[in-house]
Amino acid sequence: PSPGDHTDFGSVSVSGGTLERTFTLQNTGNASLNLAGTPKVVIGGSHAGEFTVITQPATPISPNGTTGFVIRFDPSEPGTRSASVSIANDDADENPYNFAIQGTGTGVEMQVKGNGVEIVDGDNSPSLADHTDFGAVLVNGATQERTFVIHNLGNVNLNLTGSPKVVIGGSHAADCTVTTQPTTPVSGARANRRSRGQT
Repeated sequence: PSPGDHTDFGSVSVSGGTLERTFTLQNTGNASLNLAGTPKVVIGGSHAGEFTVITQPATPISPNGTTGFVIRFDPSEPGTRSASVSIANDDADENPYNFAIQGTGTGVEMQVKGNGVEIVDGDNSPSLADHTDFGAVLVNGATQERTFVIHNLGNVNLNLTGSPKVVIGGSHAADCTVTTQPTTPVSGARANRRSRGQT
């Protein structure tokens, strides 16, 4: 795939972004070219669901005639998204007519780990395995600290927008203190550490 012929759609935001490309079929022969597929243009490959033919070409195509079709790219995840285009027809040596397409989803994907174990967003079940359960700590002067790691699995900067960036809430929020706030932004595929203590 190449940006020059629009088979590489370029970068599109995962958060609501789309990009459409128009392709032209030309019949350079001296007889009508018939497109035989249903639908006429088929998307396949690893990320076929992220590419949609929103306008199908007309058939038949007269000698020296042209018809167009439009493909929309709507990425669901960051990174390179690949697919293939296949057009069934009655050209003896180019049936089906195939070519590859791709695009790049851009966006952020936040992940938090404790003790090397992922803590799923919305997790309401503290666990010793991921350090969300701090275990038993003496009331009189004892503390327990745990370090958590923020990962950005996306390919653009992740911005932590709160003030403070990490907020403790709930019934016993006063018993927990963020001793080290994370820095921002968090670049793609880079970890950023934060710590939390309990008394």
